Amino acid sequence: MILYLHFGDPQPEPVYRRLLDMVGEFTPVAQALPPDAALADVSGSTRYFDRDAAGLAALIRMRAAALHGLDVTVGIGPNPLLARLAAHRGEPGAIRTVPDDPEAVTRFLAGLPAAALPGVGPATARTLASYGLRTADRIAATPLLTLQRILGAASGRELRDRAAGIDPTRV
Repeated sequence: MILYLHFGDPQPEPVYRRLLDMVGEFTPVAQALPPDAALADVSGSTRYFDRDAAGLAALIRMRAAALHGLDVTVGIGPNPLLARLAAHRGEPGAIRTVPDDPEAVTRFLAGLPAAALPGVGPATARTLASYGLRTADRIAATPLLTLQRILGAASGRELRDRAAGIDPTRV
């Protein structure tokens, strides 16, 4: 499972480095997303710490609060995209999980505005809306060739994958 850790406001460089070091105490597979976030693959850490991903997220949140006075928001998902979307969906300062189950992913993405998907800026959102594609579930249900005609071959394929919760990138 992947954790997306959002540290709130952009942090000064020394504090941000200490936060990354703290994340490194839980997993060696981490990626900095300066100035206010990080990704961490805790798949191999759950057995070592005898906790699930949510338990590790709770420990990280507790340490960040104790050592740095930060209320970290954590999104947990089977890939970086879903972890990031989970973290940003709802109030800050919580742990939100998207289970590694296709039906749960579909339910999570249902009704998500197209603009919430990475790579969809205001212009793309307007273009999609002009075709009635305002939510991730509508985009995921749209035939690939239709999306490719609207956005181009590569962009259409990438957007359809993202709208379905597919993200092949690794931490």
